Amino acid sequence: MPGHLETLLAFDRQYQRDQQQSPVFLHRRDRRYALDSGEGQAPDISRWLAQLHAIGSHTADRPDFPEIHFWHRFSTGFIVAGALLGVMTMSGLLFYDGGQQINVTAILGFVLLQLMLALYTAVQGLAGWQPWSPLIHSLQQRLQKQQPSPALSPLMGPMMARTAQAAGLAFGLTALITLLISVVFQDLAFGWSTTLDTSAGAWHRVVSWVAVPWSGWLPVASPSLELVEETRFFRLEGTGAETASARWGAWWPFVAMAWLVWVILPRAILLAVGSADLRRKSRHALTRHPGYQALLWRMETPAVDTGANTSDSGRLPDDHCSAAVPVPQSALAVSWAGATADGLLPGADTAVPRAGGNQSLQADRETLARLSEQRTSAHRQLVVVTRSWEPPTAELADFLEDASEQLPGLTITLLPVAAEPGVRPDEQKLGQWLRFAERVGQGVRVAAAESQEAAHDIQ
Repeated sequence: MPGHLETLLAFDRQYQRDQQQSPVFLHRRDRRYALDSGEGQAPDISRWLAQLHAIGSHTADRPDFPEIHFWHRFSTGFIVAGALLGVMTMSGLLFYDGGQQINVTAILGFVLLQLMLALYTAVQGLAGWQPWSPLIHSLQQRLQKQQPSPALSPLMGPMMARTAQAAGLAFGLTALITLLISVVFQDLAFGWSTTLDTSAGAWHRVVSWVAVPWSGWLPVASPSLELVEETRFFRLEGTGAETASARWGAWWPFVAMAWLVWVILPRAILLAVGSADLRRKSRHALTRHPGYQALLWRMETPAVDTGANTSDSGRLPDDHCSAAVPVPQSALAVSWAGATADGLLPGADTAVPRAGGNQSLQADRETLARLSEQRTSAHRQLVVVTRSWEPPTAELADFLEDASEQLPGLTITLLPVAAEPGVRPDEQKLGQWLRFAERVGQGVRVAAAESQEAAHDIQ
């Protein structure tokens, strides 16, 4: 089956698995993937699933869906049945016992029936009708011994229409092959007859209309009026004159082209249309999945870590375990999410590099690499400037972890700045940053200054 169905089923399976995880874990995981992939890009679900299979604990759980195997077997059986039915049908239509000619009228009637069935199947698939769904569900439950996936329920109509068109195409191809083999190995005698009072001229206009698609470039397959007049037979009539019998086989090019153009070609075109419609509806079913919008929200929204699940979330930290330190000097500095130091870092370079915010994880790593190149023996600290009124995020915790690995030996200090330059943030805002530093660990400290003149060096 097409890969888009496997993607839909894999996403549904991952959604069911994610129901057992905490929202905080899912938010942090998917937000990190979105940042790594680049902001502003539509999520690639196949790539997202591949990454989860690569890093998750279920690496051995490769996509193996009973629903896909069932449709493989069902479609194969349906197509094989259509191919066999094509051989038997054409053999029946071409049956000739030497008494009466093969009636072209019956063959054209069967061509019309096949065209109508192909069009009905196409309409059924495009409209999403599911007349066979109870039978298919029952068969699927018996073979799989389990309920079919609800993710495929809206696609049952297009899937069945696609399978029916493929079986109809196999029917037409094997029937045409049977016709050509019969022409080679048998002496077929064609004619036309009908109970209606139809003149040879009227019937010639009918077959000429049927032969319009190829009459201009293949005139041998377009019966002439003389051929129509000479090959008409009646039910109680004998074999006819000897001069007419030589013309009885001249109908086969017309019959072959009629079958090719009005049976096989519509099936092939409608099969392509059905496949495209199935892909479109599969993508639509994915975007309508209850887990898709939640995934988009997790990817687009920063993961905020407020510390509300800790025992000290309702009070300010104790002074003896987490106190703000003065603003250090002679330090490397980085601006997180566009925060400005407002002159609190006289020892830092004028152009403070940026990290976080709309930048990708790769851009943050490049910022740390530049800081590593600028580092000298006089630099003992790395100051990360943040906005005090914004809560700490999980991305910042990841950045601090990367900074401690790429810049070993430096003490990392968070510098939350107030909205007004030179003003010390209030204790409540400093409290969330002090608690955040305690949870991050790795020697991370928080600095605060009463004013720009109060900052002094920490050695």
